[in-house]
Amino acid sequence: MSKNVDYMVAIPARYASTRLAGKPLADVGGAPMIVRVCQKALESSASEVVACVDHELVAQALEPLSRQDSRLTVCMTSQNPRSGTERIAEMLRIRNIDPQTIVVNVQGDEPLITRDHIDEVAALLASSGAQMSTLCNPISSIDDVFDPNCVKVVMDKDNFALYFSRTPIPYERDNFAQGQQAVTELKFKHYHHIGIYGYRAATILDYLQKEPAAIEVAESLEQLRLLHYGMKIAVATTERPPETGVDTAADLERVNRIFASQGK
Repeated sequence: MSKNVDYMVAIPARYASTRLAGKPLADVGGAPMIVRVCQKALESSASEVVACVDHELVAQALEPLSRQDSRLTVCMTSQNPRSGTERIAEMLRIRNIDPQTIVVNVQGDEPLITRDHIDEVAALLASSGAQMSTLCNPISSIDDVFDPNCVKVVMDKDNFALYFSRTPIPYERDNFAQGQQAVTELKFKHYHHIGIYGYRAATILDYLQKEPAAIEVAESLEQLRLLHYGMKIAVATTERPPETGVDTAADLERVNRIFASQGK
């Protein structure tokens, strides 16, 4: 289905990461991380991949790959965006992208994302009629259910998101009553939200015109703004989630071990 969907990938990359300085240029298997992410995106069915960068060194690192594959474009954005979403919006305005263009947001610190995940999100947006599409995977670990860094999602019968939260949802009242240490098994299904998004260009520009929602600020989850304003988010479940991205030096070591094990 994804082969018939025309879409672009946008990859926001901020140079001055607070937890890992110069993160887009961090070495991943012998290449800058931003190059690895773009390589993965170019394996997808996207008609174009746009790296939204804010530093000349990052743009220079991508020059060889952009010469090798004409689908890769580098867009220099400002230092103003406070999030990847805002950086993509700036790119959409700079390039005057058609409002109906399907955009898949792949974070610049996800060097192990796969083409299947990217294609699936684009196809889901096109087929669902939702304003946004994203992925999740089943949670089997009790620790993950209670971990605030593991964002959970619950869906309705048609697989549209009802809510995203850092707290355990659904909350198993009887099972969780005595606290996490007393939980020996999960009685209901729980799902981990995977932070890859598909949307039309117009949706993200409209999103940024809206006031942040109280629930969005409380949970520190951008996608809750769409739910607050009555928009739909379609969610597909995958049994093969991508490896988590790179936020810290420890994450970078883990990702490099995976690359080494894969012979890359």
